[in-house]
Amino acid sequence: MTTSAVHQRFLYFCAALGFAVLVAGLAVGVLMDSTAWTLSAVVLESLGSAVLFPILVSFSYDRLKEKWLGDEVWRIFNELSDAGISRVYKDRETSPRRDNAHTRLAEEFRGFENGEILMMGVSLRVFFNPLGPFYRDIQTMLRETGGRVRIRAIVCDPRNPDVPTRAAIEEAGRSPEHTSQLERDIESTNVTVAGLRVTTGPNVDLRLAMAAPYCTTVIFPHVCYYSPNLLAPKAPVGLPMILFRSGAHGYKMIHASFEYVWQLPTTREPGTVG
Repeated sequence: MTTSAVHQRFLYFCAALGFAVLVAGLAVGVLMDSTAWTLSAVVLESLGSAVLFPILVSFSYDRLKEKWLGDEVWRIFNELSDAGISRVYKDRETSPRRDNAHTRLAEEFRGFENGEILMMGVSLRVFFNPLGPFYRDIQTMLRETGGRVRIRAIVCDPRNPDVPTRAAIEEAGRSPEHTSQLERDIESTNVTVAGLRVTTGPNVDLRLAMAAPYCTTVIFPHVCYYSPNLLAPKAPVGLPMILFRSGAHGYKMIHASFEYVWQLPTTREPGTVG
């Protein structure tokens, strides 16, 4: 028997006992005329009502609360569904629970066999770092699909005005003569992608953009993983990961944003002058 069931049975027992004591007090008051019995009846009635009525009120409140919460959850579910959102994770990090954005995205890479993946972010270091959580999944996907999967990725151009702004906020106290971590991350992504092209084939295209990406997003043909990208003292990794299903307005807008930035004249390949 569960703890909840034990608690419920205890409350039912107390409610029954309170009701019995209350009825006994009423019976004594009606049937007996002496002062002593009248006082006993008052005591029994008071004791019975003190036990019974709080339990009844609590029970009624719990039922109403369940209904209110159920209505609220259903309203939220309908609004998310109308917006084309199939899931919202509290962040994109791993967690003890298996159902988290990190695990689901890794499985998405491992299970993807044919088509194009679009990726956009400030540096995409979490994806294109040999020590990162997704690198091996991406590398294995590219190697095992034999050219059936193509990746197009956009990161910030080191000359992008957003780069020093972000570096100044995220790396407060850094000496101006030292290269920012953000610039090193962008360069690392560039080197890693070049290495992937050598080992798995020319199926990863990287572009450097002067337009600042305001999100980190991975767009598969059937679903888009989207997380906001804000200027903040800490790298914004604790923000929600939202999943838009293909065909939804959000999916179309994020996809269009990627294509717009990709085709801008200022967006360039690494090693070229934009």
